[in-house]
Amino acid sequence: MATMASPVLLKPLAHSAFIAAAVMAALCALAGEPLLAASAATVGGIVVCSPTFRKRHGAAPWPGLRAGFFIILVLLVATAALTDRWFISYWVYGLPLLAYLVVPQRGAWIAILAVVAIALFMVYQASGIAQRHQMIGAFFLTLLLSLMLIFLLEFKRRQLMPLRRTDELTNAASQQHLTADLNKEIQRSEREGTTLSVIMLALKPSNDAEPAGADSRSILPQIGRYLHSHIRDFDAYYRVADLQFLIILPGITSPQASRQAEALRQGVQQLLTSHQLAMTLSTGAAGLNIGDDANSLQRSVTGALRRAQQHTGNDSQTFNGRNQEPKA
Repeated sequence: MATMASPVLLKPLAHSAFIAAAVMAALCALAGEPLLAASAATVGGIVVCSPTFRKRHGAAPWPGLRAGFFIILVLLVATAALTDRWFISYWVYGLPLLAYLVVPQRGAWIAILAVVAIALFMVYQASGIAQRHQMIGAFFLTLLLSLMLIFLLEFKRRQLMPLRRTDELTNAASQQHLTADLNKEIQRSEREGTTLSVIMLALKPSNDAEPAGADSRSILPQIGRYLHSHIRDFDAYYRVADLQFLIILPGITSPQASRQAEALRQGVQQLLTSHQLAMTLSTGAAGLNIGDDANSLQRSVTGALRRAQQHTGNDSQTFNGRNQEPKA
């Protein structure tokens, strides 16, 4: 089954960083340095809220918490400068890069500009420090290096994006590989004379006029884990739309897929109910027929799903043949 490789190195590193920040905060508190202790504790909070520390921290509300901790850290560093605690203010050199890593993408550049403005204000206030002009040069050199690193990271990320096999949020395989993988399974089914079925599962806000918001997407990691644990190791599931999944089931007949689709629908519905999300959940199932390819099989299961959505909005439908209407 397609899954995302676990960050073997980054997770222990994040745990080590949190322990180091906690130890530093405790030692600074004992040494009578409350600002430094608070800054170290804030860094520890940023680490804990990162998806590297725990995978589910990539979904709401953790990104907002990370941004909040970052704002607190900026305020602490600025406070240190205004109170002549300049040994802490040197942390400002790393804030632009930290802003890119911590703040959600839309606000990262605003955060970087805010950090630059605060840094310039801090240097302006440091009129009594002989190294003031050296600090300006050092800060802008660090800023330039940080921007170069950010550019390289973004460039590499966009280069590797087409090669990603999994969706970070749900751990499902990415849609880009669906058609190729499904064609391989169809060829294997025809070669070995075995059955093949697919299931499509879709969530939809109960109010059609209301778009899916952050609350709706926050349940997606749990849905991904649920699907992962309730299908076989050699099955595969794909995130084909924002709130839509497709599951490939080798060796499963159409009636079996219909029963499994309903079981999955009921299980995911319980997740939605436990999180008090007003959403409808529909599933469609379709079996492989003679002459089907990946596109026609996807059209069949999509037709079954649409029939389920039009029926009651919380229903499962099965498509049993190319020229047949979907039926329950």
